[in-house]
Amino acid sequence: MRIFSTLFCLFMLAAAASAQFVLVNSPSSIAGAKAFSAAGFGADLTTGVWTADIVFVNDGSANPTQGCNAATNGADLAGKIALVDRGSCEFGVKCLNAEMAGAIAVVVFNSVANAGLGTIVMGAGAVGATVTVPAVMLSYEDGQIIRAEMMNGPVNMTIGNLQFPNDLRIAADRIFNYPNGVIPANQVDAGGFAFTPGANVLNRGTEDASDVSLQATITHTPFGGSTAATVYDESNNLAALDNDSAQVITLPAYVPSEGTGVYTVTYNVDASVDDSPEVNSDQEVTTQFVLSNNVYCKGRWDLANNRPIQTTAFRRGAGTEVEFMAAFPIAKGLGFKLDSLQFYMSSDSTLDKIPAGALSAYVYEWEDINGDVFVSTDEFTIVGFSEINLADQTTNNAWLKLPIVDYVELEGPAVIPGDNKQYVIGIRYRGAINCFFGFDGGYDHTAYLDDQFATIGFTNDIDLPYFLVSAWDDNLNQPDLAAYGLFADNASSLAAALYLGEYESSTQDLNKTMVNITMSPNPTSNVLTVESQFANSTKYVNYLLRDNMGRLVASQQRDLNSNYDKTTFDVSQLAAGQYFVIVQTEEGFKGEWFTVQH
Repeated sequence: MRIFSTLFCLFMLAAAASAQFVLVNSPSSIAGAKAFSAAGFGADLTTGVWTADIVFVNDGSANPTQGCNAATNGADLAGKIALVDRGSCEFGVKCLNAEMAGAIAVVVFNSVANAGLGTIVMGAGAVGATVTVPAVMLSYEDGQIIRAEMMNGPVNMTIGNLQFPNDLRIAADRIFNYPNGVIPANQVDAGGFAFTPGANVLNRGTEDASDVSLQATITHTPFGGSTAATVYDESNNLAALDNDSAQVITLPAYVPSEGTGVYTVTYNVDASVDDSPEVNSDQEVTTQFVLSNNVYCKGRWDLANNRPIQTTAFRRGAGTEVEFMAAFPIAKGLGFKLDSLQFYMSSDSTLDKIPAGALSAYVYEWEDINGDVFVSTDEFTIVGFSEINLADQTTNNAWLKLPIVDYVELEGPAVIPGDNKQYVIGIRYRGAINCFFGFDGGYDHTAYLDDQFATIGFTNDIDLPYFLVSAWDDNLNQPDLAAYGLFADNASSLAAALYLGEYESSTQDLNKTMVNITMSPNPTSNVLTVESQFANSTKYVNYLLRDNMGRLVASQQRDLNSNYDKTTFDVSQLAAGQYFVIVQTEEGFKGEWFTVQH
């Protein structure tokens, strides 16, 4: 058993044993339990119950409800539950300021829509360890509803360890999501890709429950706004569910065959055995997946912006170097190419401060040689890469969409050579500046990954929502998969997309004509001269020298504003062998091989 599977199992069991709530008591128009994430600091919610009216903090700044400074409305906050908006400063600072003003608890409203809450845990930061009141986060959507209702009068809330005789629930991080949030419809048609709906149903009541029913309905809405049609409606029952316990209920498998569009999945746990109507809002969860024309993505899809949904961003906690990876099965490969990659990143600095070569993106073909359905380094072959240029990225975050180039020929498309292939995308960062990469926290696979349910959920690495490494085999320029895994508390999905394209429509072919590269002498032993003649005037040019394993051995960044450039590289210290030069501008890049002889 792999370590991350064990950690997920422990996480699941701990969650099932609690009966914590954030409950709006009044007014009745918005009353009910709200999904929440407890902070990683402050009072333990299982140790008490806190009830009071809610009041926004006001710190007198330009963003007064973010609570980054001492509150100016302490008289209003004393004895109340404080509301704070996410943003601008550490969570611990916000909560400590509210507590110092007299608040008995703190609720932070998320500032990101559609984010989910299962993977967002507020960190203590520099001062959070001194917070003694309970602190929780609510979603942006619930925050907006509560904010609007406060304009009409007082809102009363309870936080803490509430229990009812009968109380069933499901949660967004306890349902089965389709393993791919986005997958091309033609791939489903060619390969099946069955989905087994299910959920981990919790009985948080003090009494045992009987005849517990889980229902799932799936509706399909074709692209273009057509009317949704129900394509799946199934239920299954448990004869009994002990109090303070959880159990997975699975439903018949479903293969989406209705074509492209949005598939909305709604889970309901039977409320007939639940006598806690004030918290019955936790008995229904809705999720969705998309059948696309040409896109794979582990998480959900932002239809308005035509890119993955990104709700949060992560980095390694123990270092900066990391490669985030995701695997995709391609049942129908003939006639297609690996066209491009898209992902989100942010940094502590502006992105143009990240040096050339620190960030790379690769596509690996995974051939499961030993048939154990788990990845290993000797089963990976690099087939495509994207050279990433951040020189013109003057903000600290960006969506990047990059063409995939054949790794051997250094230009032209990475053609898929046959059907039934497995490809893994890797976003690799090997720099010193803190960088974060996008995830969809609203598309969680905790229930799928829990090891005790492996036979009905997670069965192989191609189903993982992501995996990561922090070491590489530099001789092969490949991730060292002897130590791969997941964060122990994060089963959300990597917000990265792999685009397929028909082989005849390569966007990268256009870039081959944009520059003519001349290298002399070739072979060389001491100095390599590179001349670049561009079809158009270019603002800048980056040169990257890589060895035949793809490792960066030298680089130059030059402002140009011309259609011609000439530069030299000292290669006298390089070992004899084959190398390649990548010439990169704002319009694209092209590579050429050269040889070092001594």
